Amino acid sequence: MVKPLTVYKASAGSGKTFTLATEYIRLVVENPSCFRSILAVTFTNKATEEMKRRILSQLYGIWKGLPDSMVYQKIICRRTGLSEEMVRQRAGTALHNLIYNYSDFRVMTIDTFFQGVLRNLARELDLTANLRIGLNDTEVEELAVDQMIDDLKVTDIMLQWLMSYILDNISDDRSWNVIGQIKQFGRTIFKDKYKAVSAEIQQKMAEPGFFERYTTQLKEVRRQALERMKEIAETFFDSLDAEQLTVEDFAYGRTGVCNFFLKLREGIFDESIVGKRVTDALGDPSKWYKKTHPQREIIHTLVDSTLNDILHYAIEERPRQWRLYQSADLTLRHLNQLRLLGSIEQKVRQLNEEANRFLLSDTQHLLHTLIDGSDSPFIFEKIGTQLEQVMIDEFQDTSTVQWQNFKILLAEAMSHQQSGNLIVGDVKQSIYRWRSGDWRLLNDIEAQFPRPHEQLDIQTLDTNYRSDRHIITFNNAFFHQAAELEYLSLDELPEAEQLRKAYADVEQQIPTDRPDEGFVSISLLPQENYQEQTLQQLVEGVKTLCQQGTQPSQIAILVRTNAYIPLIAQRFTEVFPEVDIVSDEAFRLDASSAVCLLIQAMRLLTRPDDRLTRACLATLYQRQVLGNEMSDEQLLLCTNNSFDDLLPNDYIQSFEELRAMPLYELTERLFAIFGLERLESQSAYICAFFDQLTDYLSEHPAPIAAFLREWDETLCSKTIQSDVVSGIRLISIHKSKGLEFDHVFIPFCDWQLEKQGDILWCQPHESPFDALPLAPIDYSAKQLLGTIYEPAYYHEHLQATVDNLNLLYVAFTRASKSLHVFGKRNARNTRSTLIEQALPLIVDTLSGASIKGLDDETSSLTFTYGTQEETPLSTSSMTVSSNPFLQSPEILPIRITTYQNKVKFVQSNRSREFLKN
Repeated sequence: MVKPLTVYKASAGSGKTFTLATEYIRLVVENPSCFRSILAVTFTNKATEEMKRRILSQLYGIWKGLPDSMVYQKIICRRTGLSEEMVRQRAGTALHNLIYNYSDFRVMTIDTFFQGVLRNLARELDLTANLRIGLNDTEVEELAVDQMIDDLKVTDIMLQWLMSYILDNISDDRSWNVIGQIKQFGRTIFKDKYKAVSAEIQQKMAEPGFFERYTTQLKEVRRQALERMKEIAETFFDSLDAEQLTVEDFAYGRTGVCNFFLKLREGIFDESIVGKRVTDALGDPSKWYKKTHPQREIIHTLVDSTLNDILHYAIEERPRQWRLYQSADLTLRHLNQLRLLGSIEQKVRQLNEEANRFLLSDTQHLLHTLIDGSDSPFIFEKIGTQLEQVMIDEFQDTSTVQWQNFKILLAEAMSHQQSGNLIVGDVKQSIYRWRSGDWRLLNDIEAQFPRPHEQLDIQTLDTNYRSDRHIITFNNAFFHQAAELEYLSLDELPEAEQLRKAYADVEQQIPTDRPDEGFVSISLLPQENYQEQTLQQLVEGVKTLCQQGTQPSQIAILVRTNAYIPLIAQRFTEVFPEVDIVSDEAFRLDASSAVCLLIQAMRLLTRPDDRLTRACLATLYQRQVLGNEMSDEQLLLCTNNSFDDLLPNDYIQSFEELRAMPLYELTERLFAIFGLERLESQSAYICAFFDQLTDYLSEHPAPIAAFLREWDETLCSKTIQSDVVSGIRLISIHKSKGLEFDHVFIPFCDWQLEKQGDILWCQPHESPFDALPLAPIDYSAKQLLGTIYEPAYYHEHLQATVDNLNLLYVAFTRASKSLHVFGKRNARNTRSTLIEQALPLIVDTLSGASIKGLDDETSSLTFTYGTQEETPLSTSSMTVSSNPFLQSPEILPIRITTYQNKVKFVQSNRSREFLKN
């Protein structure tokens, strides 16, 4: 019996896109008109483009009988039972239908799909038809906070809240300037977990006197716990006073067992005060004093009769009181900010209504509210009747709210007789939890359906078609061992089984025709001069590959954070300038000389007396536009200190006129004045800049100064789209997901595993804390262990463990021919620790693998497996595919020219008379 939903658990390089495309093609070959009833959703625009191109190109290839599509054709013939001729004929018909009805070709991102649903509901939701979708949550939230502060009046209750917040900060020795803290905390309103209970929280906060009662209760809990431990300490010191003893009469003085009570008296009673000398003294009076002390008999008797009991009671009581004290303290820390969230949320809503804008991040929650548990909500009535098959790609990145919204559509499609519903994903590649992705949905997919044995056909794509044999073998051994080490490190938490289940299918099969090739090199370097050694070995490794014939475009350098990108790029510029480094930084708008010149010209118009801006503008114009290679000193010597001689005469003469021009027309005029059309390879940047300028003007006022502020804050980091890569790719691990490279380098593989100071949203389950449904708590093992929030810490710790292991998996599996990793030796609580633990355990299982430096912890640890094959220098041009959907577009350089507007305003006689009267 064919089950209505097939779930493919696809590891890296196992043909996920191939499987999805094959299933789609099968459906449209069986019925060339059924494409209107198929919905395929992915999670990025790039994945959507790749999926559409794959489907169209293979339909064309099957139709025309192209060799590249023979694999697809054979599979379709086998699965449909149709003849080759019939499959080709129907593939051509399906391709024709898709092209001529492209708007019904429903392969799209999940956000695009739900935005379409939302627009269909515009009338029911009182939304205008020309509703604009807002993407920049942070910008809107910060503007809301600024306006909220500006609008405060002396009589406003919110002003009292802010003053209370400021006073609490001052009393805790924190900054009185709380605006930045409020803005950062305010972004919480866009998080799914907060949205689910925001109404309940705001209802609580709106209750008269609730906030004051709640904070008073928690402060009293904290005070009582602190006083209780201080009382125990005072009892101890009263006993000493009664016998005329002091701390110095006891063993080790202020660093011995008495230090425990000294800390208690100071109000310090976390776990760190219970040291070895304290536990040794418990029940052993001889540990309390020196054997030569003249009053040792008195001390012995006192310990035996009183002090040991006090110590025993204090050690037992400390965790109970610490639990109360720290739980109350953690809950109180962000309460002032929490009660401001409702006002921020309301202000954001107001700004969106005024701008006729709907934030993309609100879509899922709004639709979830409308669905409200219904199995046939009206919002899906129209689209639901059209869909017969639903396919979901990258399911491991789906959020809980997205799944709850989508599940109803999928259930409707599953109720139809014809199968073809697909879910594809890989738990091991779930690295977007910060975007609410929940890998547990796929990991425990059976729990999402009432009858999983009848409804689900779970299959594993277990063959790696991407990498060489040695790369696959290494990753199989490494991640099997790494997952087990991580599992053991979680102290057998019940949830830890989820990690073991997620990596149960990590070992992949290798195609039988794959030769014994591929190379893995891992170097864990000493901490001394670590950064310099890493950069040096990275450059040398890349140099070696290039000298062996490898093209730079076949090499990628992956980093955990973008902060390393400028550092690495600068090193290559200095010592290996022969290769180009290509990164997103190179495609930013502020990397364009033409755009920077326009910005500097605008900046000078707003600050005419700023000599530094004038000098920067003159330098850009002389060097980038006129090609004048004079040094800074030469440029200074040939000016009269005003730099006007180095700027276009039209710019100087029209300075005041330019300042009064509308922003868009000003930008066009500046482009013409400075002759920027002469600059080569700048057209893409200029076009993108004008697009950003147009978008800005549609939502913001036009003053130059306001636009320059927006440029400095956000627009400067916008990038242009470019798939042309002629150098070494330098990208983050997150952006490398879904890509593959012949040779992968991973420097600085020693990132921190947990980010202290993040906010963890917890549900208190004990009185009096549970009066609030959700509490924002600072995430830190030291602070959370031993509190009512300890279970939440362990849950988050597991999530962070999976996140970091998945990041390593994604990075290691990008390589097809060689993998080079550089980490740090003996680096606790970093990703290098797991690598250092796993390598010695797998080296004997890999034939030919070697490890050096294992016994000397001060030297480098070097692991190698396989051999580095030399790449023969390419002498022939790349084969051009005869499939039009697979051909690379030809690059056509263009020049942009602006033309002065010739339209003149002519006033009518009637309007002239009206103005006179």
